Amino acid sequence: MAPGKRGRLSSLDLLPPEAEDDVAWAFEQLRARKQTQEDIREQFNLRLRMKGLEPISPSAFNRAAVRTARTAHRLGEVGQIAAALAAKNEDQGNNDLTILVSDTLKTIIFEMTENAGQLKATPLMAEMVANLSTALAGAERAKKISFDNRVMAHKHFQKQVEAAIEKVEALKGLSREAKEAFKRELFGVRDG
Repeated sequence: MAPGKRGRLSSLDLLPPEAEDDVAWAFEQLRARKQTQEDIREQFNLRLRMKGLEPISPSAFNRAAVRTARTAHRLGEVGQIAAALAAKNEDQGNNDLTILVSDTLKTIIFEMTENAGQLKATPLMAEMVANLSTALAGAERAKKISFDNRVMAHKHFQKQVEAAIEKVEALKGLSREAKEAFKRELFGVRDG
């Protein structure tokens, strides 16, 4: 399929809005993995018939189930990678974890955008996108706060070191050249 073009809509995509709750129910049942796909399809079709709607064929339901399983698997992989990286970065502080969360959210949003042509516009999808956007905005704010805190901590440390160098200079007669050499080594600064 050419980029930017959407394929033919499936019979699930063509269901009217009154079937959205039933579609959500069926996908939730598929994710729960407590019943066979065929049992779920039969119950789903019964729910559709009770609303006067046509049943979904086994092949159409299977295609939707496979797409759902792939997406769930991919999101599970992203979650496992995030958990592994978070555990690895735990000792390095919250900054790396904040960046990791932000990057993970960006990856999920990118993958959803990349597959937008295959996603059905539903209130549930709109809510999910809105929640991801809010979470990403929060993660970006946390990244900025984390960065600002690092800058502030670095400035505080630099002032403490400079004060210590000044004390050593006063007590031990440290030359101006030696003082500047310390600063260059520690901070990469040239003077005062």
